[in-house]
This record gives sequence, structure tokens and C-alpha cells, in this order.
Amino acid sequence: MRLMAPPNITRLKRALALLGLMLCLLAVSVQAKQLTIVTIDIPPFGVRLEDGQPAGIMYEIGNRIVAQAGFTSRNSLMPYARTVIELKQGRADFVLRFDNDSLGEAAIKVAPIFPLQVIVLGAPGRPLHSLSDLHGLMIGVMRGGRFNDEFAADQAIGKYPISNYSQGLSMVASGRLDGLIGSDLGIYTVAEGMGLTQAQFSQPLVLGEQYFWLFYSRKTADSATLTRLKNAVEQLREQDVFAEIVGRHARSTYLLKGFAPPLLE
Repeated sequence: MRLMAPPNITRLKRALALLGLMLCLLAVSVQAKQLTIVTIDIPPFGVRLEDGQPAGIMYEIGNRIVAQAGFTSRNSLMPYARTVIELKQGRADFVLRFDNDSLGEAAIKVAPIFPLQVIVLGAPGRPLHSLSDLHGLMIGVMRGGRFNDEFAADQAIGKYPISNYSQGLSMVASGRLDGLIGSDLGIYTVAEGMGLTQAQFSQPLVLGEQYFWLFYSRKTADSATLTRLKNAVEQLREQDVFAEIVGRHARSTYLLKGFAPPLLE
């Protein structure tokens, strides 16, 4: 004769089985969650190697943050201004870059990565000591870039939109622009790649520091993901991972030339 399990025990077993299934599904969904990263296509932050594979400081840091947070990632290089559009449309989850006027509408500032110096590099023989020395000049500014608030607000300085640092450097070197604004690491890395030297430009006017931030799309954000990413950034910072990545990618073009290294928090 077959004995029947008491109803309460049967219901308990079913409830435990259902709970186990839900936990398994939850674990799989969290583990399998993929975040879409867009990386600015500017050396040394985002570059393509000879074999076509993407690399660079921010490309690698973005991937490390996602892995530290327990997610997977898909990472693509894109023009500077395009990254904001991708976040605004929800086609990308996050980018690591400087702030600008449009990013506040499209994305949430999650965590600072590290700061870089912002400089204006001018034509040779033109001393630049302050913003007033830029009055009446035409300075190249990356489309979608806001590198210094005082510079951006000064109506006496002409601003000419450029697509990338190589275009801006070429125009300054040929006399078509009076100067170029951007991060020292980005400008000098591109300049070296073009075979240009400091002697072909003025001594840089340093306007201060600007942080690279992790900006997350408002269209795809949820509090749990943002918390995990913020914690991952702090953990990697404490482990000096950002400093190691910057030093490895930029040592030949930045540190050994006497330009100050990034000041990490």
C-alpha cells in the first residue's frame, strides 16, 4: 500500500522547488546580463590595433569595470560626439568620458574615473599665459566636448568645431587655427603619432583638470546595476588598476616626456 505525503509537506516541497527554480533563473539572468559600452575613438583612450582589434585606456577600463561588477560587455569605438547620441537613444549603456552640456539629459553621472589636465596648445611664437590671451583667437574644440567652463563661457574666444585631435593639430600646425583645447594626454599622444613635436607649438596653457566619468544611459539605468558599477569603480581604484592601465598604455607618449601623470584619487 502506497503512503501519501501529508498535504502540508507536499505544498512545502513544491514551494521550495519553485523558490529554487526562481533563484536559479535570477542567478542566470544576473550572470548573463550584458552591458553595451561605447568608447571614444581617440588615442590613447580608444584605438584600433594593426589587426583591427579595439584597445586603449578607456576601452580596457570599461571592460574591467563591467567584469568587476559581475556583468559581461560589448564594447565599440565611436566618434566623440556620437557617444552621447547612443546613450540618449538607449542603444548604449555607458561611456567613460568628459562631461558636456548634452550628457546631463542623456545620462547619469555614476562615478569619477580619474582627472587629466586640460590644455590649450597654440601656434609657435604665440605665448599663452591666461584665457585673456585667447581673446580674438580661433581655437579648435572637439564636437560635443566641454573641457573647461570658463573657456566655454568666454564669448571673446572663437570656437571652431573639429572631429578629432589629429584634425585640430593639423590645422594649428598649418596656421588655419590659432590653438586646440583638450586633454594633455589625448593631444600629446595624437601629436606624437603624427610625428609632431612640442617645438612646433606654443608652451601649453593649462586650464585645470577635468574628470573622466562613467556616464550611464537614463533609458537603460536601474539602481541595482548603477550600485554594482559604482562599487566596481571604487574597488578597482583601491587596487590601483586605473594607474596600472594608464601607465601601460601611455608611458612612452606621456610619462617619459615629462608631462605630469594623471592624479588619481
